[in-house]
Amino acid sequence: PTRMDFPPDYGYKYGENPFAPSLAVSATGGAIHPGALAGSKYCGSSGCHEQIVKEWEPSAHRYASRSLFFQAIQKTMAANNGAESTRYCAGCHDPVALFSGAKNIYDEDLSSPGADEGVSCAACHSITKTDVKGNANFTMTPPQRYLFEESANPVLSLASKFLIRSYPEQHVKAYTRDLQKTPEFCGACHKQFIDKEINRVGWVQLQNQYDNWRKSHWFKGTKDNPQVADPARTITCRECHMRLSPSSDPAAGDAQDYNRSVADGKHRNHRFIGANQWHPVLHQLPGGEEQVRMTEEWLRGETEVPEIDIPEIADKWSRGPAVALDLIAPETAVPGGEVSVKAVVTSNKVGHDFPTGPLDIIQCWVELQVTDQAGKLVYESGKVDDKGFIQEGSFIFKAEGVDKAGNLIDRHNLWDMVGARFRRSLFPGFADTAEYKFACPSASLMRASPFPPEREFRFQLPEGAAGELLVKAKLRYRKVDQPLLNFLNPDGKMTAPITDISFAEKKVAVLVNGHKAN
Repeated sequence: PTRMDFPPDYGYKYGENPFAPSLAVSATGGAIHPGALAGSKYCGSSGCHEQIVKEWEPSAHRYASRSLFFQAIQKTMAANNGAESTRYCAGCHDPVALFSGAKNIYDEDLSSPGADEGVSCAACHSITKTDVKGNANFTMTPPQRYLFEESANPVLSLASKFLIRSYPEQHVKAYTRDLQKTPEFCGACHKQFIDKEINRVGWVQLQNQYDNWRKSHWFKGTKDNPQVADPARTITCRECHMRLSPSSDPAAGDAQDYNRSVADGKHRNHRFIGANQWHPVLHQLPGGEEQVRMTEEWLRGETEVPEIDIPEIADKWSRGPAVALDLIAPETAVPGGEVSVKAVVTSNKVGHDFPTGPLDIIQCWVELQVTDQAGKLVYESGKVDDKGFIQEGSFIFKAEGVDKAGNLIDRHNLWDMVGARFRRSLFPGFADTAEYKFACPSASLMRASPFPPEREFRFQLPEGAAGELLVKAKLRYRKVDQPLLNFLNPDGKMTAPITDISFAEKKVAVLVNGHKAN
C-alpha cells in the first residue's frame, strides 16, 4: 500500500498542512505508508543497485534520523514545544516517519517502521516538486510499486525482481527525474529558517547552502541569460558531492549531462561526501571508517587522490586545499620587541559558506604555536584542553545564537533562537585574517562587507631570545562542540574528533645587536 490514514488523534497544531511546520506536502495531501518510502535494502539486492546502496549506507542521509544528536534534540523539542513541532525537523531528517503521521502527540518515540533509514532511497527519488524557500519545501509522490515488490515471501520477491528487470521502463520513469539533477532539488532541504510559528518572535535565517552557492563565483550564467546556469562553467552540488564513480550499476551512464554519455560506465556516487567526519564511525555504520577517511581527505581538498578524484570538473575547479591557511610574519625580530603575526584563512574550493551547517555546534578554528630555537613555548592560541574546550580568545568560525532573553543557544535549541550575537564564516573565494590578542566586538562579526577588517595576534619576544622563532599554525575542524556533548552526556567523557584541514609555518630570525644569531 501507498496511502494510509492519519491516526484518529492526529494534531493539526500548525494549520491545514498535516506536515507543518515543515513545508513538505504529499501529492495527495494525506499520509504515506512507511513501506512506500522505506525498503532501501531491497534496492541493493543482488543484481540491482548494490554499489549505490553500499555508498549510501554510511552517508549523512542514511543516519539523518537516527543520529544520537538528532534523537536527543528532537526529544527535547517535543518536551518544550509539543510533539507536532518536531515535524519541522522531520521534513529533511526523518521523512518516512513524518509522512506516516508518527510525529504526533501520543507517539512516544516519534517514529515508524522504516524510519531508521533516514533519507531513504525512495524518499529522495519520490520527490516530484521543490521550492528553494527551504525547510523541506517539496512534494512527495511515492510511485506505484511492482507486483509483489514489498512481499516478504522470497519466491514472490524473486518474481518481483524478475518483473523489474524484464520491464524496467516503469521503474526508470518512477524514480528518475530531471529535477534530481538540479541544485534546486538540493535547495529544498539545504536552506533553513526559523519563523514566528516556531520561535514565537519572527523570521531568522539559519544555514543556507543553496543561496551561498547561487550567489558565489561558482555559478556562471549563460551568455543569453545570466540567471540560467551554464553547465560547462558552473559547478553544481552533485558535481562536488556526488562525484562520478566507475560503475556496473544499472543506473550507469547519462546522456543528459553535458560531459557524459549513456555508455560512460559511471554513476553519481551516493556517499554524499561533505564534512561529517565523526558520525559514520560513532554510529558504527557499514563502511563508516572508509567514509571518514574520504571525508577528511575531502576537507583537506585532497581531490587529486584516486578515491576522490573529480576529473570531470578539473577544468572549472580550483586546485590545492579546500580552505587555505597562510602566515604573514616578519623576517626578523628583536629581543624584547613585539612580534606581529597574521593567519590568513581563504576559502578556495568550497561551494558555499565555510564552515556550513548548524554553526551553533560546528567549530573550525586556528591553532597557533610559537616556539624558540630550544623548543620552548613562547605563545599559543587555539589549544584544546583535556576536557575538550577550545582556549578562550581563539580565532574561531562558528555562530552564537540567542533567545529572546539574550541567552545563548548552546543546546541546539533552535526553536528558541531569535538572532545571533556572533557569526563568522567564509563566503566562497573570500578570506579572513586572524587576531590572537583580543576578541573582536560582536558588531564586526557579522559579514556586512566582503572584506572583513584585518586582525593580528601579538606577543612579546622574551629578553635574551636568540636564534629563531618557529611559528606553526593549523586550521582545525570538529562537528560537535563540547558544550552540547556535555549536555547530552553529563559525565563529560565524550569529545568530538578533530580534523586538521590546513597547515602553515614560518621562521622568524632573532637579531642580536642588529645581526642574526648563529
